[in-house]
Amino acid sequence: MSFSVDVKEDVSRLHSNTPCCRTAELAAFLRLSNCVRFCEGEVSLLWQTEHSVLARKIFTLIKDSGFATELAIQRKAPIKKKPLLTLHVPPQKNLAAFLADLGLTDEGGGWQGFAASATAKLAKSDCCKRAYLRGAFLAAGYINCPEGAYHMEISLPDMRFAIFLQKILAGFDIAAKQTRRKGLILLYLKEADQISLFLNIIGSHRCLLKLESLRVKKDLINQVNRKVNCDNANVEKTVTASLKQVERLRLIEKGPGLSSLKPALEEVALLRLQNPDAPLSELSAISGIGRSAINHRLRSLLEIADEIERKKGAGISIELRK
Repeated sequence: MSFSVDVKEDVSRLHSNTPCCRTAELAAFLRLSNCVRFCEGEVSLLWQTEHSVLARKIFTLIKDSGFATELAIQRKAPIKKKPLLTLHVPPQKNLAAFLADLGLTDEGGGWQGFAASATAKLAKSDCCKRAYLRGAFLAAGYINCPEGAYHMEISLPDMRFAIFLQKILAGFDIAAKQTRRKGLILLYLKEADQISLFLNIIGSHRCLLKLESLRVKKDLINQVNRKVNCDNANVEKTVTASLKQVERLRLIEKGPGLSSLKPALEEVALLRLQNPDAPLSELSAISGIGRSAINHRLRSLLEIADEIERKKGAGISIELRK
């Protein structure tokens, strides 16, 4: 089961005790599920899904609104696939008026699209706004599995509805962004904090805990990877510096010789040649010489090597004093 379906089944098990919230949730779902049908001046509802928990939720919401509803099961081939559930609300008394009150049809029984005044009336209080967002997500929402990239979206048919939902989300401190895809407007979130807040608002607490758990795991893995990358970079840097030091010390050794150096410098030069891959801290532990002292002497040895190379190129005889 995908994370998105998991969220929908989670919130499908929520049932509001207040009629206004149930109506708000149903209105958002019907608006985005494209289930309103018109035939010979009569209006009906027809919707299909493979998700039984969601089907029972919508069936209950419509039935609680006082309308006769049919729920049929059609098994698909092959048998391993989930059965298709068909929810049908046939034409009946007061259905057209009910849909008109929800802002879904006009007074003549035609498709209304988005009726701002009717919709705003349905989502007045915070609890109704939460229910409205829940219905919108159930009909047209998607959340990517948080093990991958963080992404949540709701597909909307028109700009007025998108702006309306954006305002509701903004009231809960959620800054949804807009984009277009295949003729639809998408409201989307890409920050884990914002998606967590949305899940909390619509009441998907079980999936919220799952997301936060995966988020902590991902953050921990990222921290470990950053530490490993940093350590690898430091090791590479140390090895590169050590190889350069060994190369320059060989130049001194082939030239005037290490015995021509001051005793303190000769000691560190031999120490580095005997331990070509060791970091300064390890050289310090082996020799008992302070790390900064070793670093200072190695810099002096590199300067001597540079001077030898310069004089050799100029044909000047090389002589070092102890």
